[in-house]
Amino acid sequence: MDYRTFRKQLCRLTDRSADDADALTEGLARIIRESCADLDSVAIPRFGTFVPVKHEEEVITDLSTGKRMLVPPEINVEFHPGAMLTKRLRNE
Repeated sequence: MDYRTFRKQLCRLTDRSADDADALTEGLARIIRESCADLDSVAIPRFGTFVPVKHEEEVITDLSTGKRMLVPPEINVEFHPGAMLTKRLRNE
């Protein structure tokens, strides 16, 4: 599903305008982004949990040039679906 389809369904289900749907989507993305940047998980009941995983900085060696490089730390976000979401997906 692409964003246009998602937005159209969100507008239909919530009876809101496209601008409202964009604002809601952007707000949710901002909350998840800021919380995960602080290494806090975001749990959405009956949907799932967004869990940040921090990878520390490390020194690696480039195989083609032999140079050593410092890779900065990064935070990846993993999604763990909730039981209700998993159950609904299996039934459909």
